[in-house]
Amino acid sequence: MAELGHPLYLGEGTMGWVCARPEQAALVLGPPRSGKTTSVVIPSILAAAGPVLSTSTKRDCMEVTLGARAQLGRCWLFDPTGTVPAPPGVCRLGWSPVTASRTWDGAVAMARAMVAGSRAVAGLVDGNHWSERAEALLAPLLYAAALDERPMAEVVRWVNRREEATAAVTLAGHGAELAGDALAGVSATETREQSGIWSTAASVLGAYRSQAALDSAALPGADLDAFVRSADTIYVCAPARQQALVAPLVVGLVDQVRGAAYDAAATGRGGGQAPVQLALDEVANVAPLPDLPAIVSEGGSQGLVTLACLQDLSQARARWGVAAEGFPTLFGAKVVLGGIGDVRTLEAISVVCGEVDVPSRTTSGSWGASGRRQWTVTRATSRRRRLPVDELSRGRPGAALLLDGERPPAWMRLTPWHSAEPWPTVAHEGRLALGRQLHQAGRSMALEEGGPELSLGR
Repeated sequence: MAELGHPLYLGEGTMGWVCARPEQAALVLGPPRSGKTTSVVIPSILAAAGPVLSTSTKRDCMEVTLGARAQLGRCWLFDPTGTVPAPPGVCRLGWSPVTASRTWDGAVAMARAMVAGSRAVAGLVDGNHWSERAEALLAPLLYAAALDERPMAEVVRWVNRREEATAAVTLAGHGAELAGDALAGVSATETREQSGIWSTAASVLGAYRSQAALDSAALPGADLDAFVRSADTIYVCAPARQQALVAPLVVGLVDQVRGAAYDAAATGRGGGQAPVQLALDEVANVAPLPDLPAIVSEGGSQGLVTLACLQDLSQARARWGVAAEGFPTLFGAKVVLGGIGDVRTLEAISVVCGEVDVPSRTTSGSWGASGRRQWTVTRATSRRRRLPVDELSRGRPGAALLLDGERPPAWMRLTPWHSAEPWPTVAHEGRLALGRQLHQAGRSMALEEGGPELSLGR
């Protein structure tokens, strides 16, 4: 798919596959059990030609796509909870924030991503202040650990014991003046406020209270610079009950992949390479990327395309605040499944779908002077929503609404991986079956250029 410029598969129209346009991100909206994972995320991963990072609360994506993805490259499982078994052929991915903190700028970026990805300051008065101060503490600690080649467990120990002396000595010994000043600034803070800063930092690192997470950080890691130039797959599995704890780690990993993709694009090392696909199922919970709006708007031109799934826009508003209002604009392609109940979401989509002229005819009669009945026919045109809120909420069985800003809104067929070819064959026989299935069906991805030919019926 990438060689044809269509990295994100979405569904099927009467003329063939329906895909996002080149460099477009896609937003999938639908309630639980509406088919987001089975009909959009899994087929999109199976169709991807380049590297994929998939996040999910369940093992479905990994178990279904593993066979096909393993034919393209290595497959990794990142599970800091240690509760998800790694299938045969899947390597456990060791990842530590320390590895991304080998430069001061890298440490600052990693601390910011992890703090923003946590809920440590949710509901706190002056939450922005505590976030900023926690970043100012974690960045020099991570940098000191990287300079001294210490494990993540050492950073966790420093935070839990509120001990900065060792890190300060390391930073001074390496002439890391900026990092040393940041740490000294925290140390000089009034006692009560300093206690709050350490507590916030400890909350951000809450996942590392488990031995499994520390063990995961100590495992051999993947070369993420090489990953973005490969066709490898990273599966991130975060069980629902531990999402809040591991979210900062997931955000940190994704942020490092993002940086690697941008660097490859900037230096030309990724020339001709298919873009990295971020397949973010339940993005508000598993991978609540603070910079998601920026990733969506700028990633496409820098080798990173995003497929994000939400139940409705209320999830986005709760996580990204005012920025969520721009999601329908930021995501070039929107896939809307039936069953959404959030009125603001439905109203926003209904408005975007526009209005149509609806002709009407009225016949009226009157008695003439001759005593005969006379009839008058009046014709008029009125404007009405192309898709009223109630119709949008009901949706259509086996279909989803596609809006991409350049084509009229239209219904496309959903293609569940377990029942709509070629996906069952690809899932069971592997990636090599994809080309064969398309040839037998006479389909071409290029045929979708005219848009899905399933009208709105209006």
